[in-house]
Formats: sequence, C-alpha cells, structure tokens
Amino acid sequence: MRSRLTSQFRTITPVILIAYLVTFLSLLIVIVISTAEDIALDTLTKDATETLNAPFYIGAFSNIGIMLWSGAAILCIFTAFQIRGISFYKEDFQFLIISALLTIMLTLDDLFLVHEEVFPKYFNIPENAIILTYINLFIIFLILFRRKILSGEFLILGLAFFFIGMAKISDLLPLPIKKDTFLEDAIKLFGIVSWFIYYYRFNRKLLSDLHQQ
Repeated sequence: MRSRLTSQFRTITPVILIAYLVTFLSLLIVIVISTAEDIALDTLTKDATETLNAPFYIGAFSNIGIMLWSGAAILCIFTAFQIRGISFYKEDFQFLIISALLTIMLTLDDLFLVHEEVFPKYFNIPENAIILTYINLFIIFLILFRRKILSGEFLILGLAFFFIGMAKISDLLPLPIKKDTFLEDAIKLFGIVSWFIYYYRFNRKLLSDLHQQ
C-alpha cells in the first residue's frame, strides 16, 4: 500500500502542481483586476445569476451552447494527445489542435461576448472587424485542411458553418418580426450542436482506427 501511495504521489505531483499554479495565477489576475478597476471580488467569482439575483434559467440555452463548445474542444485536445508523435496521424494531429484552438476562440467569444462587447467597448475595435477576422481565420482553416475535411463527414461541418453564418445574418438583416435575439440564438444553437456532432464523430472514428491498429 505504501509503495502504491509513493508511486501515485510521484505521478500526480507534477500535474497537480501545474494545475494549481494555473489556478493560483488566475485568481491573482482576478485580484489585480478587482483592485485596479474597483470591482468587488465576488462579482468576478460568483455565478452570474447569483450576482444579479436572477432566476436559475437565465441564459439556459446559451450555457448549453458553451458546454457543447467546450466538449468539442476537449474531445479534440484529448484525441490529439492520443495520436501525438505518430507520423501516420501527423495531419490529424495538426487538424485537431487547430480545431481545438478555433473552438476555444468561439467558446470564449460566446462566453464573454468578445466581438459584441469586449473589443468594441474596451479596445475600440469595431465588431465587424472582429467578425471579418474570424471569417478569414476559418477560410484559412478550410483551405489548409480541405482534403482532411472532404475525406470525412463534411456535410455535418458544413451545416455547422451554415447555421452559425445564418445566425449572424439574421442579426444583421431587418426582419418582419419583433427584433429580439431568440431567432439568432436558436439558429446558432443548431450550428453549435452540428459542430459538436462533427467533432464527436470525427474523434470517435479516429480513436477507433487507432485502437484497431
């Protein structure tokens, strides 16, 4: 038993130390921001619904979207590390890492309203400039990995891009109904679901092929 504890301690210590260091630095950043901007600490740490004294269901589908974005990113990162260093899967590794980074970008954008609030209000960068940057990044992504994408279930990924694009278009175009964000959010949710399904199926097939070798 003692040897098992010693072995486990040696194995988990580096991981725990790195994780706790990142957590500590994150909390330190929160304290610095709180002090510099004169913001109450619990405003930055508590759940938004608790801070605003709002009902628990506020932003329910937005939260579901964040969970699906995060799930897709984690799947890509996990699978990428499973195939890391295997020359046969070099392109798959690159595809998954870039996909994870883009998905994290979308997750943070959704979570913190980056292109709607953060850049326009705090950095004086127009929303359209950020959207154009996103579009260019995805065009580069599609060009670089076109063969990889076309060799798989590209229709699902195509649906994801279609719905996400339509969501943004629905926000920009004048519509013959009362202007609110429900239509945009509903269409975007279909896009996020499609995005998650694509990467779930891609990663599942890749791991299945790996284990059969």
